[in-house]
Amino acid sequence: MPLLRSNIDYHGLDLSAVLCEYARKKISGYDSKERFFTGDMRSFDLDMQFDCIFIAFNSFLHILSNEDAMASFRCIRNHLKPGGQFILDILFPNPHFLYRESEDQEIPVMDFKDSRTGELIEIFERCEYDNTTEICDLKWEYRGKNSTESSRVFEYQMRMYYPDTMNRLLIDAGFTINDRLGDYDGGRFNEHSALQIYVCE
Repeated sequence: MPLLRSNIDYHGLDLSAVLCEYARKKISGYDSKERFFTGDMRSFDLDMQFDCIFIAFNSFLHILSNEDAMASFRCIRNHLKPGGQFILDILFPNPHFLYRESEDQEIPVMDFKDSRTGELIEIFERCEYDNTTEICDLKWEYRGKNSTESSRVFEYQMRMYYPDTMNRLLIDAGFTINDRLGDYDGGRFNEHSALQIYVCE
C-alpha cells in the first residue's frame, strides 16, 4: 500500500492463488488495476518489463537448487527494462541458526495475538540442516501462551545460499552486482552481517 500511495506502478507475483486474491481484496476500492499475478518465479511471463524487481524477506530461499535459481534469474532478467535494477534480499547463513544442539531443540521465533480469539500465540522453531545439500528442514509449531500443545504445525524448506554461490549464480545469469548490503539501513556487507542484499542490473 505505501508503494501504491506513492504512485508507484507496483505489481506482485506469488505462487499462492489464495494470497493473490487476498491482496486484490486488500486494495479493492483503492486501485482497480490488475496488479497481482499467480505464478512461479522459475517460469513466469507477464509480457511486461519493469524498472525494478525485488524479492524480499527470504522468499528466494524456497528455491532449493542452482538450476531453479538460474531459471528464476533468467525470468527476472527478461522482465527488466534496459538499465533496470534487481534487488535480492536473503539472510546470511549463520551457524547459530543452522546448527542446533539436537534435532529436538526448539527456539522461540515470535509471538502474536490471534485476531479471531485474542489469544497470545507463540511460534517455536526446529531446524535440521544438511550441509551437503545446504537445505534446512524447518518446523514451526504454534502454541497458545499457556499451552504445551501445538495448535498448528507448519513444515517447510529453505536453501542457504553462501556469498560465493550467489555471486556466481547472479553473474552467470548475466547480472552485474553493483552493491551488496548487510542490513536494511544500508550498512556494508561483512562477515557479521545478518543479511545479504544484492543490488544488481
